[in-house]
Amino acid sequence: MPPLYRLLSIRYLRRRWDRTALIVASIALGVATLLSTRVLNQCLESAALGANAPLAAGGDLLVSNGEPGVPLPLAAELRAATLPGVISVTPLVIERVTLPDLAGRSAVLVGAELDGSSIDGGPLGVTFVRTLPADFTSAALLLTRTPVVLSQQLHDTWTTARPAAISPLSLRFGSRLVACQPVGYFTVAADSPLAALGSGVMGMAVADAARLSRPGPTPGLAALVGGSAGDALFPPRVDRIDVRAVAGSDLAAVQDAVQAVVGGRGLVRPPDQHNRSTQEIVSGVQIGFTLCSFGAMVVGLFLVYNAMAVTVAERRADVGVLRSLGATRGQIVALFAVAAAVVGLVGAVAGVLLGAGLAQGLLFAFRGELGGLSVGAVGGGWPSVGTVVLGVLAGTGTAVLAGLIPALQAATQDPAEASCHSPRPVGGWWRVAHLAVIGLLVGSGLTAILFRHHLPARVGNFGGLMAVMVGLILSAPVSVTLLVRLLHPPLRRVLPVEARLACDNLLRAPGRTGVVIGALAAGVGLMVQTAGLGRSNREPIVRWIDEVIRADRMVFGGSLTDAMGSAAPLEPRVAAEVAALPGVEGTFGIRYRSPEFNGTRIFLTAVDAREYLALTAPRLAGGLTAYRQMALLPGNDGTVVSENFARRHGVGVGGVVELPGPRGPVRLTVLATMPDFSWSRGTLFLDRANYARQFQDDRLDVVHVFERDPSAAAAIEKYAADSGLVVQEREAMRAFVADLIDRVFLLAYLQQVAVALVAGLGVVTALLISVLQRKRELGLLLAVGATPAQVVKAVVWEAALLGVFGTVLGVAVGLPLEWFILRVVLLDESGFLLPVLVPWRAGLGIAGGSMLAATAAGLLPAWRAVKTRIPEAIQYE
Repeated sequence: MPPLYRLLSIRYLRRRWDRTALIVASIALGVATLLSTRVLNQCLESAALGANAPLAAGGDLLVSNGEPGVPLPLAAELRAATLPGVISVTPLVIERVTLPDLAGRSAVLVGAELDGSSIDGGPLGVTFVRTLPADFTSAALLLTRTPVVLSQQLHDTWTTARPAAISPLSLRFGSRLVACQPVGYFTVAADSPLAALGSGVMGMAVADAARLSRPGPTPGLAALVGGSAGDALFPPRVDRIDVRAVAGSDLAAVQDAVQAVVGGRGLVRPPDQHNRSTQEIVSGVQIGFTLCSFGAMVVGLFLVYNAMAVTVAERRADVGVLRSLGATRGQIVALFAVAAAVVGLVGAVAGVLLGAGLAQGLLFAFRGELGGLSVGAVGGGWPSVGTVVLGVLAGTGTAVLAGLIPALQAATQDPAEASCHSPRPVGGWWRVAHLAVIGLLVGSGLTAILFRHHLPARVGNFGGLMAVMVGLILSAPVSVTLLVRLLHPPLRRVLPVEARLACDNLLRAPGRTGVVIGALAAGVGLMVQTAGLGRSNREPIVRWIDEVIRADRMVFGGSLTDAMGSAAPLEPRVAAEVAALPGVEGTFGIRYRSPEFNGTRIFLTAVDAREYLALTAPRLAGGLTAYRQMALLPGNDGTVVSENFARRHGVGVGGVVELPGPRGPVRLTVLATMPDFSWSRGTLFLDRANYARQFQDDRLDVVHVFERDPSAAAAIEKYAADSGLVVQEREAMRAFVADLIDRVFLLAYLQQVAVALVAGLGVVTALLISVLQRKRELGLLLAVGATPAQVVKAVVWEAALLGVFGTVLGVAVGLPLEWFILRVVLLDESGFLLPVLVPWRAGLGIAGGSMLAATAAGLLPAWRAVKTRIPEAIQYE
């Protein structure tokens, strides 16, 4: 049989190269969307988990207490306890810093115990090489510089740039500038946890790193908390302590023993449990991206089915001859399955190559946000071997599955009947099965949505939505039949004869045209829904920013992403120093944190509430409305929470929120709720003085500056330049947020453009089937005097009607889908209650583009139609 397959399948595909190219393109676009989305999801997860627990592979258990950290002396206590099953206890500090002496290059600072337990093959798997000159013996100089070791690549860069052999290397963390002295470099083993942090890594003694990242309190904070700056109340704090256990030991028993020593000073968890709160956040975004890519594959599935139906229709005579010569039904099915597999494999390989390039483009667009999120280096964005294999299997499997029904239909036909060109009408049992599948998909999807709160997380919303969407695409033939029959009488009175012929043809072949209209409707519906979501998110959030952020300028360290992520904190003196500049009316400081609550990461905003109210309210014509509840914070130990926090976590006024603090849990009473769009998991607002006292942290992330006159701008810029800080105007902040929203939805648009392209290819294949099945009809029209132009118009009118019906159904689906995403999915995921805004401008553009693209897709089949030879067409039956 293989030679026969080559003769009948491969040769046919080569002869019909144009149609083969359409199938390949459909598969390639679907696979490219799937693969690029998967790569972006992997980078997003890697960046988020790297921010939460970098080097998590270095320990079997992690002792942590969120952002306040755990006391460094706790590591000595764990060692002294000599717990059974514990091999090593390693305190760690991991922060992103900048190096002004190396053109502001970013680096990862790892604070560890730089002795024989952590280098030369220790837990971090590094080899140390000392390079400090032998005659460097100045103890006084070492007292003024903090010793550091650099990765080999970073050391080579510094060696080239340094003016002298013992030149200091400056390190900046927020507004703090520290003079360091490189004493050597280290190389990293391929399996070392440090390898994930990239090449720009520097090591420092853990105590020094702890004092840099969580310095002792200022005199003002010490007085506020009670005690002196050198009091034992403020021990050095580290990000976490990694505990390695004996291989094969009872990890649960070791965890209990370690927790008994730690007590209320932190939580002891395996790395996967430690990362669960972060994974919970990114998984919702990942599922949304994956569903869009899955939608492209589903649309491709239906349209490849349509293309395979062309093959079956054209080769009915071949099938009849083969069956007459003794070919079995299985061999006929295998004939078409092999052809589908070959085309699917070619399309999948092309999709992998296209998807790899698309992934690089998407990663480039979001590299800044991912880099600001992750402590280490963001991955290169190239698909893994597993992702490539998945893409190839998905593309090939989709093609084979799409070709299965036409193959079965061809195999079940009687040999004599199959020898005729005219297709047999679809049997009644096919219609019953079709309706049953539609009912099953739509019914199960709606049931899952209604009972979503009783199902595993996101199964009801996302799984139910996908089932309903697939069911609606499958129901398109039924919907098209009803719609055309409803519109057929009035259309016949107003449309030209070519358009009436096209309407009649749509009624005769609802199965062929319905799948394509369903695919077009899916593409249009997804794009309308995305446009609506973009508008419904962008406009309320930008209006909210316009009200709550009234400062003329903002001063922060690093980038705006760093500031929002607390990666470049400022000393509290910065706010006072900026307020004292000429022309400045006043300032207030904000500290952002991301503590864990209720199994997820929430957002905490500590703000100078009195200063915020005094400076912001006068700049609003109607007074402060959105944040008026901030008046409750000054002098109060409680918190005001965002409305979405109250909805999502079920904690209202009078409730208590318990967060990890430096000396154990901190309990905050909810004073009020107010609208806020800072974070999808909810936001807590505290007065910064209260936050500093309870969390022993008086540093800032950003200083909002209000100018009295224009002369302040130059003074602020000079101060920031001298201090190594960044200044951004209010309009730039507004543009940053709006641009971020636009880029997020641009990603969704790119995925749906792929769906639209696949749908456009489906129009071409559907009309090719129409031309093939109407070959005799078109020949008779030409024979009785119809001009080639009239035949072209008939085919193009059919394409235009496909576009019109697909667009109408798409808009009819897209607007309810937007409502469902906003009022069900987004409300469940984030608690945000956003208005449902109709995207009039974008919707008109999408509708016009869809109908124009569908009409243009009919030109190739129309050209094929006028090439029909009249005698050959009349004999075709």
